[in-house]
Amino acid sequence: MRMLIDSLTRYILLLLCASAGMTCITWMAPIPPSAAASSLSPLTEEVPPPTTPKADRLMIQAEPRVRKELARKGMRLGQPVFMRIFKLSKQLEVWIYSKGKFRLFKNYPICNYSGYVGPKQAEGDWQSPEGFYTVSAAQMNPRSRFHLSFNIGYPNRYDSEQKCTGSAIMVHGNCVSQGCFAMGNDQIEEIYLLAYQAFLNGQEEFSIHIFPFRMTRKNMVKFRYSPWYDFWSNLAAGYNAFEQTRQVPTISTSGGRYVFEDEKEQWIRKRWVLIQKPDDPQER
Repeated sequence: MRMLIDSLTRYILLLLCASAGMTCITWMAPIPPSAAASSLSPLTEEVPPPTTPKADRLMIQAEPRVRKELARKGMRLGQPVFMRIFKLSKQLEVWIYSKGKFRLFKNYPICNYSGYVGPKQAEGDWQSPEGFYTVSAAQMNPRSRFHLSFNIGYPNRYDSEQKCTGSAIMVHGNCVSQGCFAMGNDQIEEIYLLAYQAFLNGQEEFSIHIFPFRMTRKNMVKFRYSPWYDFWSNLAAGYNAFEQTRQVPTISTSGGRYVFEDEKEQWIRKRWVLIQKPDDPQER
């Protein structure tokens, strides 16, 4: 719906420009955290996150301790979320958008995941993905046989372009994995609650970035002989974009690689501004 409104707005502005002898240029609007994700997954209609009596009970159970931890850090339940996973150190980070940028809320130890460092390539390879993924409300799964879960959105556009196969890659409870990220039941209750409440408060989707390890210079040197080094160098650009700004970059693909758009480029691309065409050629 928002895309349709945006397209109609652009069309009307173009008509106004043509009739008034004015020039239209694009100008950048900051992308709010609810939308600051990627163009790697298809746009979905806004839907409320699904729930069940069981999921409601589990979230109510987790809510007091989550609210208490958030309050200690000056954060609130329902603020936009962003997540990162580091496979080698078995960590899932939850970041909360507060005071104009994302701030680290909590680092959760991953109970289990499949495979080793390196991307998932094929259905049944027992390997966990690496890359940049987007989770919408519809991907939340309150009926999971692993307590609670959400689908990370694998394969994304990049994976599909690389002919990677596989499906139903989840972050879930319990401690067994068949290509997913198992967090244990208590932890998935908290993580699920944070995402669920963010959706209820207007976040349309959240990003989850999955890395083999922290993409520091030291680690890149350590793994420089890996066959995945070029792929990881591409991931490192996205890692650094967030590290430098604490804003989730807009991500697309081009030429078989991820492409990261910084805030200035977003500002120029998203905001429509009318600038009157000057009459004096010297002013042009």
